Amino acid sequence: MSKVIDLAEHAMAAAEHSRSPYDDPAPAVPSLIWVKDDGIYLTSNGIPASSQNTARIVYAHGHESGTHWCSGEPLGDDFVEYIDLTQATDGAALIDLIRSYAALDAWLVFTVSTGTFEITFSPTGPTA
Repeated sequence: MSKVIDLAEHAMAAAEHSRSPYDDPAPAVPSLIWVKDDGIYLTSNGIPASSQNTARIVYAHGHESGTHWCSGEPLGDDFVEYIDLTQATDGAALIDLIRSYAALDAWLVFTVSTGTFEITFSPTGPTA
């Protein structure tokens, strides 16, 4: 989670942000970008990209570079999904939840179903 908080804080601090090419022309907001192509990973939409020694990409456990999940649904083909850090979830903005759970060294968990996903936090990491 320490690398995820670095990405999230980079997005929050950036003066400009990239915008999903699939969104309406509304202003871009601080976001984590969830990508599935050469692995599955998160990155920041903050501009400029981080030049510090912090992670620019955080891979999902077991889905590092060189892996490619081709099993069809629920993830399907390659994708890019912007996840708004300022959006309220369970009464708190996602960035506030990430900050709180990062302090507890928790894991950020994506639960994926066909056509949808859910973000939660877990005190323990994967067993495999």
